[in-house]
Amino acid sequence: MGFDYVIYVDILLLLIAANFCCDYLLLWATAAVTLAKTTWRRIFLGAIVGTVHFLLLYLASLHVLPYYGILRFIPTLLGITLAMLLIAFYPVELRQLGNLLLHFLVIGCSSGGAGLATAYMLGTPMEPNTLAGLLVAITTILVIAELGWGVVQHRLLRQVYRLPLHIHFDSSHLRVIGLIDTGNHLTDPLTGVPVIVLEQRMLANLLPRDLAHSIPELANGDMEALQRLVESSKWSSRFRVIPYSSLGEKNGLLIGFRPDAIALELSGHCVPTKDAIIALCNHQLDPAGEYRALVPAIALQGPLNTYVPPVPTPTALGGEQQ
Repeated sequence: MGFDYVIYVDILLLLIAANFCCDYLLLWATAAVTLAKTTWRRIFLGAIVGTVHFLLLYLASLHVLPYYGILRFIPTLLGITLAMLLIAFYPVELRQLGNLLLHFLVIGCSSGGAGLATAYMLGTPMEPNTLAGLLVAITTILVIAELGWGVVQHRLLRQVYRLPLHIHFDSSHLRVIGLIDTGNHLTDPLTGVPVIVLEQRMLANLLPRDLAHSIPELANGDMEALQRLVESSKWSSRFRVIPYSSLGEKNGLLIGFRPDAIALELSGHCVPTKDAIIALCNHQLDPAGEYRALVPAIALQGPLNTYVPPVPTPTALGGEQQ
């Protein structure tokens, strides 16, 4: 006994577009929440994979294509999700892939649940309000990515993540407390690496005395001070000039230096951060003295995403002595 099915092309195209939009936003929200590196092209390709699976599943549900049971099988759905994440975030380590998968599923289930609830609340069990459900699902994704998690994350970064930084210049080592500053978007014009702003007096024992006195002159564009710096071969190769704009000063200059290494201290363990430039300021950053440096969040993206706290052992309970 045969069955005849009528497929309306306009409705099918609308469903495809809606599914692509949701998949794209889910991948984008996952990237926004986890701070994982990706591009819109990769997210686009990942959403295409999810949309193709949706199309095959939809046609199979109408018996236009076979293998409906396989296409809706949980391992198949999990495999498609992993494929989307791999395409969007490649290259990615296994541990990071698990983190991405967890966030993707949480955001997807939250938005999908809100969308379904709205669709049936504003419709009927036989005819749910699909459009309203879709709009609520999309709104939920945006809220989670931009408002919900974003606000929580920023508060954590500002209030909790005042973390020790270890800065190395040759054989010298400096340990300071840094505040993760999500508003710090300074980058080195030469290399594009992020800039950590540090109180100048913290480097007083590391910088040559004449160079320390010349920093205000360098910031004001004094060519004689620049010549003296160039003559100092040890520090001239580290020297950077970082332009910046702030309230009350549109064309300011910060004098910076490239350290040999920077590490973030997490649970007593030093985790290397991304390359960064140390820019010096001649005033106290925090009147209370709770932190001495402003660290851009992007400089800590790697350590915060990949660090896994060690499992305590009887021999490690005493901690490490720095």
